[in-house]
Amino acid sequence: MIDCFVLGSKSPDRKALMEASGLVPLVVLPGDYPEREEDEVNNPARLAEILAAKKAQNVFDKLRLAIKREGFVASLPIPAGAGTATLVLVTADTVVSLKSEVIGKAEDEDEAFSILRRLQGQTHKLVTAYCLKAIELDAGAPSVREIAARAGGTATRVKFAPLDSEQVRAYVATGEWRGRAGCYAIQLQASRFVRAIEGSHSGVVGLPVAEVVDDLRAMGLDL
Repeated sequence: MIDCFVLGSKSPDRKALMEASGLVPLVVLPGDYPEREEDEVNNPARLAEILAAKKAQNVFDKLRLAIKREGFVASLPIPAGAGTATLVLVTADTVVSLKSEVIGKAEDEDEAFSILRRLQGQTHKLVTAYCLKAIELDAGAPSVREIAARAGGTATRVKFAPLDSEQVRAYVATGEWRGRAGCYAIQLQASRFVRAIEGSHSGVVGLPVAEVVDDLRAMGLDL
């Protein structure tokens, strides 16, 4: 049985997906791994896989330190008085590519405009890789140890409608591009110009929920 999920991400989209799909209770413990350190890897799926795994190790190391802090274990949404608990750490990374070229996140509105102008009228690929770590927490020690791990991901083809410069500027002005791969949020106003997807909708949002659930069950964890 899973007592608590630990989401190793600052992404509000991933948090919302987990909450909406019942992957709760959860706490957010973002890592500080530099996401673009592996930019020399130009294979989108491999890049996402590497980053998801490195984020997982980074957050696990942070968790190992955090549980030593007074009050941290007590703050976790686990059964009161439990000697041990099962936590599941979830990390993910999303990479967008167009014609095999990896497209990074935008730093400002001008870059977001440039990226969206490239994507308009085209079909691009969006890969979301994830890493799961089942962790046993000994509340008495306190200590944590990894007891199982699983990794996976989805690759989805997303087709954009043609957009002129005025339409792109209007979308950039919404601010939805900030912090998002591809500079759009398919679940928000970008739904107006996403013509079709082939693959995982939740993977495009930021976490392929069905695949994550399948892997949790494969790890022998009851939901």
